[in-house]
Amino acid sequence: MIKKHWPIILIWFLGLFLRCYRQGDLLGFYYDQGRDAAIAADIISFKNFPAIGPTTGIAGLYLGPFWYYLITPGYIIGRGSPAAASLFIVFIESVSIPLIYVLLKRYSNSHTAILGAVFWAFSRYLIHSSRWFSNPSPLPTFVLIIMLFMLKIIVDKKYKYLPPLFLILGLSLQLEAASAIFFFPILILFFILNLKIIKKIQPRIWIQSALVFGALLLPQLAFEIKNSFPATKTLIGFLGGQVNSLSGSSFAVPSLPFLIERLRFYYQVFFTKLDTDLTSWSLLALLFFFLALIIKTKNLWLNPLYKLTFLWLFIPLILLLFFVGNYGRLYDYYLIGYFPAFIILFSILINSFSFPFSLLLPLLSLIYYFNGNYVHLKNFLTAGIDGPTHITLGNSLFAVNRACQENILEKGTLDIYVPPVTPTTYNYLINKLCSNFLPDSSVRYLIYEVDNENPDKLSFWLSKYSQDKLIISSRLGGVTFEKRLRQ
Repeated sequence: MIKKHWPIILIWFLGLFLRCYRQGDLLGFYYDQGRDAAIAADIISFKNFPAIGPTTGIAGLYLGPFWYYLITPGYIIGRGSPAAASLFIVFIESVSIPLIYVLLKRYSNSHTAILGAVFWAFSRYLIHSSRWFSNPSPLPTFVLIIMLFMLKIIVDKKYKYLPPLFLILGLSLQLEAASAIFFFPILILFFILNLKIIKKIQPRIWIQSALVFGALLLPQLAFEIKNSFPATKTLIGFLGGQVNSLSGSSFAVPSLPFLIERLRFYYQVFFTKLDTDLTSWSLLALLFFFLALIIKTKNLWLNPLYKLTFLWLFIPLILLLFFVGNYGRLYDYYLIGYFPAFIILFSILINSFSFPFSLLLPLLSLIYYFNGNYVHLKNFLTAGIDGPTHITLGNSLFAVNRACQENILEKGTLDIYVPPVTPTTYNYLINKLCSNFLPDSSVRYLIYEVDNENPDKLSFWLSKYSQDKLIISSRLGGVTFEKRLRQ
């Protein structure tokens, strides 16, 4: 088996390595990650079992709690280590590499499968996204599982995959609502286009699927009922334009400037997955992509994978042209659930032409791809953590370890400054490494991060200790540790 599948095994291994290398130093462990770690610790200790998950970009609207339970095994395996827990999520995301290969090999061909897996495995942006220890990170894996189950149902007539499909669909909604909310129109339209097959599914399978999906909503429903439906009210207000809107509307016919800006944003978001810095070659790739869509879609439409990924990519992008809510803002990670469809479509189109283009286009695309990713990926993975504003887990652990070591020698009070929110990251790390600081002492330990946006706030905080005698001052990147003696 290894001999037969060695190319994808090698690609997966290399892609996973690039996603794991130096994670202990480079992991972004900030407010959200500290909050998530504390909740996972509560779950492990049986103190709390949350019914709602992280907040969305809309204040008062929460995701389901699946993310908290998903990261908990990583914290168990890693004995509370954020780096180890993040690697558990990195592994889940890395499964997207062989999944893309399996989908393309089963429903296209082997050459396209290798090309798609390479595009996904070694993209600087996709590697960075995989290492981002946040709830959207594993969504591509779930998306590809949904696609696989949909094709198992429609192409292979294996209707038993319908309940698992709704299970993964429901879990995806709890990872990133802005992406997953558009999965429903895609699913409905794809099923309508294959209505003859869908009609053959027995009612009991539909009932099982509905029960599975509904069960996933029970914790949030209980929370809503208990608290007088706060998230439901927020969602209705958002859809009606009363929340996160300047125009009083969340959906409207786009103006020409808005349309141009959104299309430019689409180009930037998707083609940076192929070329880290958009160049003139990226414009050629864009031109090829749309010309190939025009030329080849008629023939490729018979390919169920092509049809599915075409709908998966363009239905949300078209609908989002009319979305003016959230103050007109649209972020890269809102579209994370559609990156797999873009990579699959691009790979299929590259390999859809006859000789000599069947050799030339894949070769040129790989040269373009690696030229746009290699240097940036190398710089990212080998970067030091001592830059004047650099703050990642390595910097935070440096300061916390210094505070813990000094506190063993001489008990003191600890104070922390983190812009602009509460220091959940440091609170978690300190509770794991040492928690015996005194509430009031003449010895003071300070940990603070650089605050370029609000330097006056940091200066004001430090002014409280200006009369103290500075004993030790150590800095790594954007994080400083100090030991002071109250005078």
